[in-house]
Amino acid sequence: MSFKIYQPDPGEIDPKHSLDSRFLYKNLEKFFSPGPVSAIFNIKSSQLLPVNVDSLDAKTGFKLKIEEMPKNGIHGFLSEPCIFVAGLEVGKLQFLMQGLRTLDGGLLVCDIPKEVVLIQRREDFRVPAPPDKAFKALIYFSVGKEMIADIIDISDKGIQFDLRLGATELEIGKIWTGCTLERLQARTAKFDLVIRSIRPSLIEESRVRVGCELHEPTRLNLNEFASTRTAIQSSRLNRRINYWFQDASWC
Repeated sequence: MSFKIYQPDPGEIDPKHSLDSRFLYKNLEKFFSPGPVSAIFNIKSSQLLPVNVDSLDAKTGFKLKIEEMPKNGIHGFLSEPCIFVAGLEVGKLQFLMQGLRTLDGGLLVCDIPKEVVLIQRREDFRVPAPPDKAFKALIYFSVGKEMIADIIDISDKGIQFDLRLGATELEIGKIWTGCTLERLQARTAKFDLVIRSIRPSLIEESRVRVGCELHEPTRLNLNEFASTRTAIQSSRLNRRINYWFQDASWC
């Protein structure tokens, strides 16, 4: 049987990927209810043991169901250091396992970790915009002519808008210059966008989705987009989405 399982990232991992310890259990509970097929990685032998999270309890820990028993049994996993790793929709989650042991019924159990990392390495990874009416994008066409665009999602190098059909002329490859992201009185540096995709809205016939990419961005443009995307993603994972702007570099 084939499972979509992953090896952990080796070496020291950037602290920015660590989940907020104050909300750690609630996030783990959300990720693994029900859990995806994951794996136990034996650090010494580099073997992978496919498992699924059967249940999660703050006191008793992770209960894990073995999906495929290794030929040599599981003794090596119980006696040697192991890393739990899971491929989630939002990234790769991993932690060093403590107290791994067997239970009746063929289950394994390990302690709730004190430190967890969630790694997202796709440069084009998009996060949905926060439900913040003060957060908006301004697209300037000429002096005194501008358009406020509703933001659907944002990545490190791009953004997707929801626009009223006919609000402006749309064409693949068209470049919008001097755009900004704004929240109340805070504003990013100006940046240019190139239209990469145009498609009808799935919700309203009178709306259209427009996907744009940064065009010849400056280092500041890239930093501010990455900061915005990271701030939104981190606040959503830590259930503080209403305060996302506190970690954005330009707010």
